[in-house]
Amino acid sequence: MKEALQPSGDSVSLTIPREVAERYHLAQGVEMEIFPGDDGILLRPLDVPPWFSFEWERALDGVLEQYKVALDMIREVSDMGEQTPETLADTGSDA
Repeated sequence: MKEALQPSGDSVSLTIPREVAERYHLAQGVEMEIFPGDDGILLRPLDVPPWFSFEWERALDGVLEQYKVALDMIREVSDMGEQTPETLADTGSDA
């Protein structure tokens, strides 16, 4: 992925693509710490919530994928609202 630096007053600006910003939970106004080094520049956000970690996000993605069918079924039942045997009988549905 490549992005060109743009002039910005006496500095230069770098545009971070939306997909990258979303992936790393960056939003407008988040302060970034800049670490220049021999291998390049490291940018680290200062305002990312402390609960966020890439390991947890990867683990959550795996769990959501593994249980996708069950979660979809729960969502469908939830979308139906609270139906009791009495309300189902009123509509002619089986409980």
